[in-house]
Amino acid sequence: MFYSKLADSMLINRTHVPIYPLIANQIIRKFNITEGTAIDVGAGPASLSIAMARITHLDIYAMDISREMLEIAQKSIEKNSLKKRITLITGDVNQMPFQDEFAELIFSRGSMFFWKDLPTSFKEIYRVLKPGGAGYIGGGFGSAALRRKVKEEFKRKDGKSYQNPPKIQVDALEIAVLEAGIADYLLINDESGLWVLFEKTG
Repeated sequence: MFYSKLADSMLINRTHVPIYPLIANQIIRKFNITEGTAIDVGAGPASLSIAMARITHLDIYAMDISREMLEIAQKSIEKNSLKKRITLITGDVNQMPFQDEFAELIFSRGSMFFWKDLPTSFKEIYRVLKPGGAGYIGGGFGSAALRRKVKEEFKRKDGKSYQNPPKIQVDALEIAVLEAGIADYLLINDESGLWVLFEKTG
């Protein structure tokens, strides 16, 4: 069955299940970074960027490799009156268009499962982070309850089962993080999803 981050985000938005506000709040509770510069990697329709902008004072760059995604994101950002807070930028996680030590916070939901070179991707994210900055990267619904609700709503509206994204082996993910030179990290694999949380030391 066809799956893409765009399809995933649109299906979730259609169910009106508030997973992006939940994940945004989880990011803030974990790292308490509410000011400065943030980057949403593989932002898609910018749903997480919008949720983060609503609860912080961050200046957010919503980066995606797809111009189609960015066009959809532009409409969502304008609809939410966040043009001054969220900047759209075309970019590949393997070669991010930002200078070293650019951002206090880098986050991503859903795009990691499509990265072709995980070690290079994490190395680039780490390069762009400022010392003391943090990364919150992965995918999931934020909680078991919202995961069930999304799947129930999707089946009720479309009569089909929700299609999960491609899988990443946890061992392979951890190896990629270590190969990227990230030592201070936490790997979460539970009902909230599969996430890598880390801080840049030094």
